[in-house]
Amino acid sequence: MKHCPTCKRAFDDDTLSFCLEDGTPLVADVGARPDSQETLVSPRSPAMGSESAGAPPPTQAYSQLSGKATVSGSPYRPPAAPYGPAAPKRKTWLWVIGILAILSILVVAIVAAFTVPGFLRASKNDNRPQPSPSRPVTSASPTPDASPTSTDDVPTDSAEVLAQLTKLEKDWTEANIKDDKQALERILADEYVGNDDNSRTKRKYIDTIKPDTSVENWEVYDLTVNQTGDRAVVNGNLKEETSDETYVYDFVDTFVWRDHRWQAVTSHATRVK
Repeated sequence: MKHCPTCKRAFDDDTLSFCLEDGTPLVADVGARPDSQETLVSPRSPAMGSESAGAPPPTQAYSQLSGKATVSGSPYRPPAAPYGPAAPKRKTWLWVIGILAILSILVVAIVAAFTVPGFLRASKNDNRPQPSPSRPVTSASPTPDASPTSTDDVPTDSAEVLAQLTKLEKDWTEANIKDDKQALERILADEYVGNDDNSRTKRKYIDTIKPDTSVENWEVYDLTVNQTGDRAVVNGNLKEETSDETYVYDFVDTFVWRDHRWQAVTSHATRVK
């Protein structure tokens, strides 16, 4: 038998080395239990050979090895958990909403920083065609009375007319950008009005024009011509690339053949990009 010197619990199982209650090394008991009834027969010694065969051999008492153990009355209680109360979970969704809100504000600020200056600059540039609310209808544009002219040398070949008016549209765009007043005097007819606005006359056009240094590249493309006698209507597109953004316009220009050349009498432009 073994017992625990700490909790005083006794154990009959000699194979145990530590207390099942608190882990203290067990101590073996020396004396036999009083209720033990087991005996162990000792081997016969040589000196006892003279004893009669019928005499019972001497016996010696030994401690009884029982499988039962005496358990103290106090029940086993596991040690209290060393941990405190669980920490409350953080509400991470509040952080996510806050971060998304900040990112949205930054995106709006960046877009505004790139777009607003371009619009302000475009609004102050008198050289660029002034856009109208919708695509113009050619028949609605005012048609100034042209001065008398000879139609004997009016070109009638469609390819030739397209080439002549394409070059004239390019010269007109370049004169606008460079503020070439002499070229504009030649391109515009005396009765010219622009953008269906009778106040935008040839004189006002030339007097108010200024060089446009923001244009880095430009292109006139997709031109079509509808000619009737000495008059020709040109539909096309103009793209201007600046340091801030790109402008694209639809335009309709009306020309009259006069003094052996084409001159613009009306123009109408609508910004599409």
